[in-house]
Amino acid sequence: MKSAAGLVLAICILPAALYAQAIAYDYSKLYETVSPAVVQVMTDDALGSGFLVTPFGHVATNYHVIRHSRYLAVQFPDGRKVKAVVAAVNPRYDMAVLKVNSEVVEGIKPLRVLPEERDQAVKVGIPVVAIGSPLNQKFLMTQGILSKVGNDIVLGDFLLQPGNSGGPLMNADGEVVAITTFGEGNIGGAIRISSLRDFLSSPELLAESIDTEPPSEQLRSVSSVRYPIDVLVQKIETEGLDLNAYRFKAGDFIVTTITPVFIAKIQAAHEKRHVANRDQKTGNSAQNSDDNTDEPYYEWHRSTEASLDYAVTFDIRPASAPAKRSVVSRLVPPMLRSRQPGKTQMEFKGEFLEFRLYRDGELLEPIMPGRQVLGTDDDDKNHRFVDQAYAGHYIYSPEEFMRGKEFRMQIIDARNPDVIHKEIIFTADSKLIQQVRADFSVAPGVLITQAP
Repeated sequence: MKSAAGLVLAICILPAALYAQAIAYDYSKLYETVSPAVVQVMTDDALGSGFLVTPFGHVATNYHVIRHSRYLAVQFPDGRKVKAVVAAVNPRYDMAVLKVNSEVVEGIKPLRVLPEERDQAVKVGIPVVAIGSPLNQKFLMTQGILSKVGNDIVLGDFLLQPGNSGGPLMNADGEVVAITTFGEGNIGGAIRISSLRDFLSSPELLAESIDTEPPSEQLRSVSSVRYPIDVLVQKIETEGLDLNAYRFKAGDFIVTTITPVFIAKIQAAHEKRHVANRDQKTGNSAQNSDDNTDEPYYEWHRSTEASLDYAVTFDIRPASAPAKRSVVSRLVPPMLRSRQPGKTQMEFKGEFLEFRLYRDGELLEPIMPGRQVLGTDDDDKNHRFVDQAYAGHYIYSPEEFMRGKEFRMQIIDARNPDVIHKEIIFTADSKLIQQVRADFSVAPGVLITQAP
């Protein structure tokens, strides 16, 4: 009986174990091999991913990542960040090829693109991996299988998030079979590699850009060192929040100075308000309504990780006002107007174009100049926006503010780009500069910033 039981066990269990072994993959070697050629693509509109495809500095990505961008840079896993230019685009297939200085990629092996004769190997069920920089993470690998294969796109259960766009989707052999493009729920989508392959196989297209050599000098980037949680807790416990120290009006724009301390204090204030509201509803005593600053490390890390960069960010948003009704809208009966009942229609008073920061007369280059579109997503329960406008998002190193006597800020409005819309001067003893310096000091005169 024991022999029979053992035979049944072998028949039932062993094939399952072998099958599990057959579908379990160790991608560590693959990641070590290919990750040096994967980059983060940085524009003033968005962040995306890309990958090196030639030894001359050509980087493939999605067209929608770099479309309309005035700022273009790529960052490699070793931390180097350099300027890039557009070498070719194929909007129909959402593909773009960038070019960086060839000296920058010396010693980096470009990724292998699946050859045309092996296109039939791309089929439902094969394992694939994607590498990119989604959300606030960099050079993250996810894996899955192909669930659907079309002429132009593939779908699968490989996880994609904003920031993955433009990265490589590879088979188990490390060959790029598609360019990751979108994610929706648990399904990822990628553009098949044929359009990129056409570019790489065209001597004419390559020749047009191979001699283009953008500057090889490294651009500044945000330090990899994070703002210490214990310092945040100490500042929240001992310092109050003064919104006027971080925010100021500049013509038709509202500027908010964002630091890790500012965000942490805002979060603590919201938490305190929520706890107070809960205690009021449940009848609990107010003595439990603390700021929760003694939470375990992982709780703080989870809630603030995206905001722990050693950076000072200026968020420049156009002010808003009730929308003026057009002649046409005044002639349309109220019941036929396209509006939500009870909401005031709003419009933006400005259109952001550029932000400039001078310290003692010297123009300071931002680590990252950014723009974002404001509009319907900014509606709330009382207001509805009838138009869209750009806002600015400029990132600087805290070190820029630790010295200097005068800081001059200029905002350029796209409605009148040839003149300065508003200029504001802050001295070293102004509330704003003093607050920024305090946020990056453990004690008066003791800085905690580190060079990027």
